[in-house]
Amino acid sequence: MHIRHERPMSDLAFQVSAPLGLELATGEVVTISSWSLEGLTFPGDSDVVPKEATLSIPFQGVDIRFPVRLISGAKSRFLRFDGLSGRQRETLAVFYRSLLSGRMAATDEIITSLDAPVDLVPMGETEEEKDIAIARKTPRSVRVVLSTLIYLTLGALVFWTLGSGIANRLATLNIRNARIEAPLIPHSAAQGAYVDEIIARPGDNVAAGDVLIRLTTPAGEAALSEVRGRIDLVEQRLRAAEDRAVALNTRLASARAALVDAVARASRADLEAANAALDAFDGGYAPVHMTLFEMASAARRDMDTLTEELRRLRRERGRLRDASDALHIMAAQAGVVTQIAVLDGQFVPRGAIAAELESQAARQARGWVDHSMAAAFHPGMAVSVTLNTGAGAQRLDGQIIGLEAGIDPELSPDFGMLVTVGFPDLAAEQSRTDLPHLMPVELVATREWAIRARALLPWRAR
Repeated sequence: MHIRHERPMSDLAFQVSAPLGLELATGEVVTISSWSLEGLTFPGDSDVVPKEATLSIPFQGVDIRFPVRLISGAKSRFLRFDGLSGRQRETLAVFYRSLLSGRMAATDEIITSLDAPVDLVPMGETEEEKDIAIARKTPRSVRVVLSTLIYLTLGALVFWTLGSGIANRLATLNIRNARIEAPLIPHSAAQGAYVDEIIARPGDNVAAGDVLIRLTTPAGEAALSEVRGRIDLVEQRLRAAEDRAVALNTRLASARAALVDAVARASRADLEAANAALDAFDGGYAPVHMTLFEMASAARRDMDTLTEELRRLRRERGRLRDASDALHIMAAQAGVVTQIAVLDGQFVPRGAIAAELESQAARQARGWVDHSMAAAFHPGMAVSVTLNTGAGAQRLDGQIIGLEAGIDPELSPDFGMLVTVGFPDLAAEQSRTDLPHLMPVELVATREWAIRARALLPWRAR
C-alpha cells in the first residue's frame, strides 16, 4: 500500500462569506452566506434540502443567474454542486478568487468590485496640439458664410414643409374609406326553383335579356307536360276529323258530278226532273244524299270543336311556358358575367342571389365624408385619385358625379355623405382593366379657390 500526501485545493477547501441567492422550485429565494467552488451551506434546520435550484450572484446591482444541481455532502447542511458546466464554474471561480484576493468585497446584499487608484490623465491640449488644431481650421469668415447658408437652407426646408402642409390642408378635402366599385348587378330567383341548366359562365359577355340560368319547378313541368300531351291528342283527333271531312267532301263531289252529268244527258222530258234533283242536292235536302250531308256536317262540327279546343290548349301551354320562362335568370343589362353562385340541380330559394354581372358602365370610386362637410362638396368638383396597382403609385383625375346623404355599412356605420367619383378621361373598358374592383384609393378633392389660385401661378401659366 502506497500512502501519498497531497496539498489541499484552496478553491474547494475555503468557504467565503458572500451573499448568494438560491431560488428554489417553489419560488422561495434563500440567501446563502457561506459557499465555495465545491458547494454551499444550506441555511435553516429543515430536513428537506433542494436538489435543483437557480443560483444568482448579486454583483453591483446586477444578478448573474444559472441553474444548478445539488447533492448532499458529508456534512448534513452542506450541498455540493453537481455537473456545473465550464462556463458556470469559471463564472463562480471569478467571484470566489476575487473575494479571496481582496479585489471584491461582500456587503449584506451584494458583491462589489474594489477599483484600484490610477494616475490622473491630463485632459488639456498641449501646445503642439493647439497649433495643429489652429492650422487645420477654416477661416472664420468662411465658417460664418457656411453656417449662414446652412441655417437658411434648413429654414427654407422647414418653412416649405410646414407651409406646404398648411396650404394643402386648407386647399384640399380628404374623402375617407374610398375604394373602386364596379357596377355589379345581382340577379336573384323570383321564386324557389331547381337549376335545370347553367348557360352563362363567369367572363361571358351577354346582352340584355339573355338567359343565364334555366330554372324549373316540378309542378310547372308536370302541368306543361300534361298540356303538351293533351295538345298532341287533340291534334291527332283533329287530323282524323279532317281526313273524314275530306273523304266525305270527295263523295259529295262525286255525287254532284253524277247529277250534273245526268242533267247534261237528260232528254227534254227528263230535264226538269234532273235539274230538280241537282237543286235538291245543292240545297242540301236531297233525300238520297241526306245521310252523306249529315255526316259531312258532323265532321265539320268536330273540326270546329277540336280547333277551338286546340286553341285553348295552346293558350294554356303558352301561359305555362311564360310562367316557366319567368323563373329563368336573365341578364337585366348587357355586361360581363362575374359570378355564378349556383350548381346544376341545386334548389334556389326565392330571393337568393344566383348570378352577378357587371354592366358596361365605367367603374367609379366611392367614399364617405362627415355630414358636417356637406357644404364643402358639390357635383363636378375636381378630385385627385391615387392608387397603387403594384407597379407604383398612379394618379388619375376624377370628378364628383354624385352626392348622397345616408349610411352605407360597407363604408362607415355613421350617418354622413356618400361621394361618388367618376373618371371622365377613362373609357369604360379601360376602367375595368386599370381599376380593380374594391381596390382602396386615396381621394382628395380640391377647393375651387385653390384651383383658380394655382392657375395664376407663373409656372402654371407657362
